[in-house]
Amino acid sequence: MDEQRKKAFDFAQETSKQLITLATGVIGLTITFGKDFVGSVHGFPRYLAVLSWALLLASVAFGLLTLMALTGSLEPAAGDPAAPSIRGGNVTVPAIIQVLLFFLGLLLAVLFGILAG
Repeated sequence: MDEQRKKAFDFAQETSKQLITLATGVIGLTITFGKDFVGSVHGFPRYLAVLSWALLLASVAFGLLTLMALTGSLEPAAGDPAAPSIRGGNVTVPAIIQVLLFFLGLLLAVLFGILAG
């Protein structure tokens, strides 16, 4: 495999890992300090916080799927003549979903902060 293809896999892997790290960090921080600001909030803003956590958790799950798909793409099935690529649907679909869920979760967390503040 050429260097450019190796770099593409490295960057795709790092992007997915960074989003997993950020999502788990946001979940961890907001749950850790949640009693201070979520406990006293009721109604729609509280629903936003819980939905944000769910979306961020789903983002982590799709990030793990992306990493597994990248690994599978590096070692194609026996007899498959295709060169390893990050552009296959097995990688791009979970990666796109991961990014969308992450930004939606982050957006809802920000909206929660605005409405609860």
